[in-house]
Amino acid sequence: MLKMKGLIASAGAVVFLSGCSPVSQNTRIANSTANANTASISKPSATPATEIATVKAGKDLYTINCMTCHKDSGKGGKITVDGKTIYPDDLTSANMKAKMDEKLYAYIADGIEDEGMPAFKDTMSKAEIDAVVKHLRDLQK
Repeated sequence: MLKMKGLIASAGAVVFLSGCSPVSQNTRIANSTANANTASISKPSATPATEIATVKAGKDLYTINCMTCHKDSGKGGKITVDGKTIYPDDLTSANMKAKMDEKLYAYIADGIEDEGMPAFKDTMSKAEIDAVVKHLRDLQK
């Protein structure tokens, strides 16, 4: 009985070791090294051409949706819309420059009802609002 257990254990060891040939170990090491190298390579978020196209799209959206109140320059000022006088913010002011992109995004998406700023979340996609924010940053330069 002991000899039988020894033979079975030996046979199992032979089968196990045959699966661990140097070629398969080298292949695993090469694959894990390649995966590690690939994981550490970061891809640029946008090419310059893509960035220019995004700012251009943002400018076009700004022209259609924002320019009436905030003016072409982004300076805003007193305006009467639907019989109501409002004072749109100067988007180029130091105060607006200091705001995080997420805050500007929220202003555009949710609006500021008390100040007459409409919400655009139902008429513009996230990507479109992001493009408008990029255009605002361009106006602030």
